[in-house]
Amino acid sequence: MNRRSIYGLVLMLGIVPVITGILACMPVPIGDPERSKVDPDITGVWAVLTIEEESDSEAGAYVFEPFDKRTWLVAGVALETGRGVENDYDFSTYQGYEVLAANEEVHAEHVYTDGVTLYKAWLTKLAGEWFFTWEPKGLVEALGEDPEVWLVFHVNRADDRTLELRMVDGSAEPFKGIDKTRRAYERVLKKHVNDPEIYGGDDSFRITLRRAEGSVLGFLETVAAYVIEEG
Repeated sequence: MNRRSIYGLVLMLGIVPVITGILACMPVPIGDPERSKVDPDITGVWAVLTIEEESDSEAGAYVFEPFDKRTWLVAGVALETGRGVENDYDFSTYQGYEVLAANEEVHAEHVYTDGVTLYKAWLTKLAGEWFFTWEPKGLVEALGEDPEVWLVFHVNRADDRTLELRMVDGSAEPFKGIDKTRRAYERVLKKHVNDPEIYGGDDSFRITLRRAEGSVLGFLETVAAYVIEEG
């Protein structure tokens, strides 16, 4: 699966059975959310840095809001552009979001979102490394559905404003033939924590997030509110 597909599917993933065979998700969650703890340094709004310049097909944001002391409610907001947008923006850099916020408005003819995807998320430490488990809750209207798959990411904090998430490929060779239990998958993760194979073999499964601040923060918050007010 290419990196573009990872960005698009993770950003707008709903609970639909077809994605089980498409996205390299995990059949079990990693870690126990009841024993986890929210990290305040992650709470907030993060812009998604896309793969290519002048591409808005994967642009968007994640909003991490504490659900309780142990877990977050994560909202995935994809940016859509209307016919009133004439400029191309480089969303592979944070500066692209700054230019967008300075030149566009949140409106169906300009920049908007047509849906918010929700996840329950928690952190787990294995073999000295941090992993993020995201339990999809689907679109806002589908909160009552039970998850069939989980997204698990290795977390690297490049700096105070940048999170690099490498998605664990649940179909990788080290996971084949093992019991479909949390403990079995955690044992493999501990043993292969530095093995590129479980992360897709290269950087194609990496998602980069940049903390939103100032004008970008205000703009993305307005976009997130737009779907609630107008949807």
